[in-house]
Amino acid sequence: MLCHACYADPATMPECTVCGGDGRATRMPLCEDPWNEVVPGLWQGGHDVRSQRGSACVVRDEFDLVISLVARQGYGPSEGVEHRVLRIADAVVDAAVGSRIQELGAEIAAAVRDDRRVLVRCSGGLNRSGLVSAVALTHLGHPRDEAVALVRAARGAWALTNPMFVAHLGTLA
Repeated sequence: MLCHACYADPATMPECTVCGGDGRATRMPLCEDPWNEVVPGLWQGGHDVRSQRGSACVVRDEFDLVISLVARQGYGPSEGVEHRVLRIADAVVDAAVGSRIQELGAEIAAAVRDDRRVLVRCSGGLNRSGLVSAVALTHLGHPRDEAVALVRAARGAWALTNPMFVAHLGTLA
């Protein structure tokens, strides 16, 4: 989520007193890498990283399938790369979103089984992408707690810290 005062404008961001110069409305730390491999073939990432280089998180053709839970113009992927967009809030998962996440999880798991490279991304690459990655991992046979641990091992301790998302994972069969 961008800072409501400077909107991460490189010209004003360094002097912004609201966000402290990081361009974000949250104090959750950004990851070092634009994406990390969770298990072979499944990558998790975001649109924002610590470097704040404009092209750091631009997806080109590194992946066969990109799932974007937040989409920003100019962040790719390249033409010809399969791309699904499901905008979800970093909040409670209602029945409709939960159903769509389950469908995406199954689609991602099938793609990984077919040796395709899949990226699941959101803003910071922590919670929304963590939820969808964890659902995909359960479709790949990982128990819920192991799925959460794999996501956190890949993206860091701040991954899947939204308690509503972790609770939603507990509802999965």
